[in-house]
Formats: sequence, structure tokens, C-alpha cells
Amino acid sequence: MGMLENKLSWSKTRDEVFRECLRKYFFQYYGSWGGWDRSATPRVREAYLLKKLQTRQMWAGDKVHRSIRTVVEAMRAGEVHPDVDAAAARLLDGMRQDYRDSSKGLYRGDPKRYCALFEHEYQATLLGEVWKENARNAEESLRNFYRSEVFHKLQGLPKADWLEVEQLATFQIDGTDVYVQLDLAFRDRDRIVIYDWKTGKPDRDQSEIQLACYAAYAVEKYGVTPEQVTATALYLADNSERARTIDTSTLETIRQYIRDSLDEMRFLLEDPDKNAALEDAFDYAEDEASCHRCNFKKICPRWTGAGTPASI
Repeated sequence: MGMLENKLSWSKTRDEVFRECLRKYFFQYYGSWGGWDRSATPRVREAYLLKKLQTRQMWAGDKVHRSIRTVVEAMRAGEVHPDVDAAAARLLDGMRQDYRDSSKGLYRGDPKRYCALFEHEYQATLLGEVWKENARNAEESLRNFYRSEVFHKLQGLPKADWLEVEQLATFQIDGTDVYVQLDLAFRDRDRIVIYDWKTGKPDRDQSEIQLACYAAYAVEKYGVTPEQVTATALYLADNSERARTIDTSTLETIRQYIRDSLDEMRFLLEDPDKNAALEDAFDYAEDEASCHRCNFKKICPRWTGAGTPASI
């Protein structure tokens, strides 16, 4: 296997981190690169480990996504999918095991294998009821999926109409990879229908951008017109939907948004052709409130008081 290359790409998540805090962006996409290698410097290895941290809400959302994927993949294969009680029991068992592993700090020995919770790494003092509520919310989100309109529609979906189930995919903007991961995509007559499972609170602006990105991908991937794509966010906390359709003008708007975002990212690089970055070129967020939930607080000079290296 050849050496991995850190190439500049774009995703909605990357864009969000870039706009939240440039220093966090550096750690996430540059300062942690290569940290899986035992020959990496201690700071790079620590950044890689911290990158793996999830808040309890992010972790719960990830577990729900994985549970739904198991159900939907069974439906796609024509197999008997787990009923709601079995799926919920498996979800909660998995969360209990993750919690135990994380609380023991097992992720410090193998961050790729074990769950790493932000609250454990930063020794947050939380009542047991907070963790129980988090698990209840995850279970309710999963149960709401079973109650959803799309769940019932999938049970009668012809095999030929299935397209994608939580598949990481790319399309390109001016030669740069744009990453998307559709939770679900299927055909409905002459239309492409995309679903995105949401376990958090609705954020209209961010959701609009993400759904438009999915639609842009579908237009290129499946050779349909923008008007033939419907992208829907299913908010599992209350089983509500927000559907998004786009036209040619909106499609060009989201493409230009991505171009502008990439230009901003390139502007801060020491060598854009090599995607090389210097840490000091990436400022801290103006509002320190975001720092309190940042994975990289332990190594961030704003909080450690340490000087920064000249380059990664």
C-alpha cells in the first residue's frame, strides 16, 4: 500500500469546523494527520486521539444511525429485519458496552477500536440521570424511525429501486472531491428520493446546505434534473420531516458556495499545491464559548499557554 496523501477535499462537516474555529480546523485536518502511525510525534498522536472523541449527543446519534443502517440493509437484502424491541435492546446493549469501555479509557490504547467519549476524556461531572436521558433519547429516536412514513414505504420498495444506504461517496467541483454520505437514497418512479436521519435539534440553515449538497451529488451521479430530486431531513426526536427540492439556480448556488468555501480554505495554506499548513496561520475562535466543547482543548495553545510549532 502506498503512502496516504492528505489532499484537500470538501464536506459539509469540514466547512462547519472551518467556520467554527480555524485552530480546531487545523487540528482536525492537519495537526492530527498521521497520528495513527507510532512514529508520529507525541503531539500529533495526541491530536489524532482527541479527534476521535465524541460528545454524548454525537455518540448517541452515531449509535442510532448504525442501528437504522442495520435495519435498512436487511430490508434491502430482502431479509427479516429486527423488530423494534430487538433493535432497541441491541442499541442499548451497545451503548452500555461503549460507556464501560470509554470510562476505562481503553481508547487511549486503541482509539480506532474503542469508543472515546468527550465527557470521560475531560472528566466532566455528570449525574447518572444525564446519561440515562441520553440513552432514552437514542432509543426514542430509533423507535420513531420504525413509526416513520419512510420505514413503511421501504417495506414494499422494489429491489431495483434501492440506490444507496449510508454510503460514503464523492463528486467533484472544479477537480476537488466533495464528500457526501447519504443515509438513504431510492427511486420513486422518475424521482430520486434522499433521506438524512437527524437526531439533534433542527438547524434550518445548515440542513438546507447539506440537503442541497446531496441533491447536487444525485444530479451528477444519476443523471437526473435538479427538479427530479427530493432530499428530506427526518428529525427522529419528534418524527418530523423537512423536504428540500432544488432547481438549476439553486444547484449553481450550492456549487458556488462550495467553491467559495474551498477558496477560503486554500487561502490559509502555506503551500496550496501540497495542501501544507502552518499552525500559526489558523486563528482561534473569537468566542471562547465554543472552546468548552472542543476536542482539542488539551493541546490548544490558547488553553495550555504553550508556543506553537512552525509547521506540522
